[in-house]
Amino acid sequence: MKTRTPLKQHLGPAGTSLIELLIVMAVVGVVTSGMYSLFLTTSQTYRDQAVNARMLQNATTAMKQISQDLRGGGTFYAPACAGVTGWPTAIRSDSTTAILNIVTQLDDLLARTEIASSQAQGGSGASAVPIGVRTVTNDSGTQIWQAGDIGYLTDGVQCTRFTVTGVTGAPALSHIPANDSNSAGGLNYTYPVATSMIYRALPSRTITYDLDTSDPNITWLRRNNRRSAPDIQSLSFGYLDGSGATVASPATNAAAIRAVTVNLLVRGDKLDPSVHPNVTGGHRTQRLTSTVQLRNFAS
Repeated sequence: MKTRTPLKQHLGPAGTSLIELLIVMAVVGVVTSGMYSLFLTTSQTYRDQAVNARMLQNATTAMKQISQDLRGGGTFYAPACAGVTGWPTAIRSDSTTAILNIVTQLDDLLARTEIASSQAQGGSGASAVPIGVRTVTNDSGTQIWQAGDIGYLTDGVQCTRFTVTGVTGAPALSHIPANDSNSAGGLNYTYPVATSMIYRALPSRTITYDLDTSDPNITWLRRNNRRSAPDIQSLSFGYLDGSGATVASPATNAAAIRAVTVNLLVRGDKLDPSVHPNVTGGHRTQRLTSTVQLRNFAS
């Protein structure tokens, strides 16, 4: 008697049904769509971070440069001389917009020298007392000091500003003590030989900041007419006195300025789809503000 084999044993392995295939395709589609969406999001985030990084770098570079120049405004190698009458104004501004002039006083390194004998500052009505110096010529024998030069005598504690009236034998620099300008409490002060130095002032150096808008596609921060940082959209300055109050008319009241507030608006270098074209031209922006205290002025 023959034994019947079940029908399933005569059929091959079961095939994939249409429903199963559709389910697999749907799952693959969902996963692929998610991965693509994640890729787009990651890519966009990276681009945004790169734009933000460059934008912050431009703003930081500009702010650092301006701050360094502001802190150097009025700098002179002779200590204790910043408060002496005749010192150049460190800040000169034509307006509170995008123009800033920073004045740095320089001294002639070749003419910096020691005093040869103890020197007492004169008072009002005092007769001329030459300041003895170790040398008034450079290595080649050329005369350095001339009549009319501005000199500063200091030991780091007191300072006297004087105008040279002539170079006499010894050698010595003639001046009129009655016309000297002394630091506070320094009248009739005697400068010790070992620690006192004489400096000759040179013309001040002026550093000017403004914006270069000649290129319609990009605005540059400009330092002394040379481009220094790109994509700086706006630049403005505020001026404060020693009490922190705003200085009115800084162009005419520059001597009252003790601190400067710097405001920068920097623009991203790529268009941002999330920013409306009517807003900053479709670019992302960031504002940076800093208040810089002038180091070389009394509060």
